[in-house]
Amino acid sequence: MSDTILRCLPGSALHELFPDDPFLRWDLARPHLSDIWVYGDSVGFQRHSHSRHIHGLSLIGRDNVPQLLDAVLADLPPEINGLALERRFLPVLQDRLGTRLGAGGDWDWMWTEQPPPHIAAEDLLVELDDLADAADIIALNAVGNPSAESEPGTGRTRLWLGVRRADELVAAGAMHRTPGGAPHLAGIVVHPRLRGRGLGVAVTAGLTRRAIADYGVCTLGMYADNDRARAMYEGLGFAVARAWASRRLLPADGARQ
Repeated sequence: MSDTILRCLPGSALHELFPDDPFLRWDLARPHLSDIWVYGDSVGFQRHSHSRHIHGLSLIGRDNVPQLLDAVLADLPPEINGLALERRFLPVLQDRLGTRLGAGGDWDWMWTEQPPPHIAAEDLLVELDDLADAADIIALNAVGNPSAESEPGTGRTRLWLGVRRADELVAAGAMHRTPGGAPHLAGIVVHPRLRGRGLGVAVTAGLTRRAIADYGVCTLGMYADNDRARAMYEGLGFAVARAWASRRLLPADGARQ
């Protein structure tokens, strides 16, 4: 990837260009269905979030990310309403787009291929049913984390694990699947009055253990400023593959999408 010209290639070339990248290997469908943009050592590809209604463009690479960004912005597909790139290049994105950048966040994509150490509270875990237990999960999310993206009752979750006390659900977490087919943890929630007792780490460890036993890998995303969660995930064997900055792209006229 040494040519410093913009090339548009079929999506099937994405995994060939970065064969050892864990994010591309486990998060994206193979073959990638949309065309990709390549400039020198950097590549841009479409990645969508249906829950957030974002039709996004992601950029990865080393020295040529700024040049790639300039090239794709000159002829950006009209459906793109979000941009993501590694955080060290966020100042470049801000310089290029200024007030056209909307809300977003800084987050890390993490993965592990090793079973976690056993957590004592894992003995309390029970498997939940996506439909039969949906009302209890929704009630827990309402008090523990209203923005949880586990989507109970929709059929998206492949495995639920939780903890009940006196028939009340006090902790829960979900295992989804990425477009690449890998397990992805979501919606780890603990009731506020029982936080600090190891229930969240137990749910995370239990889901991770099942994911690795069944698929050989486990993935997750976390907000970059959540130091407590980072320490927990690293203690369970997770490592950062990509440190992202994601921002919505506002129309040129300033109207919000």
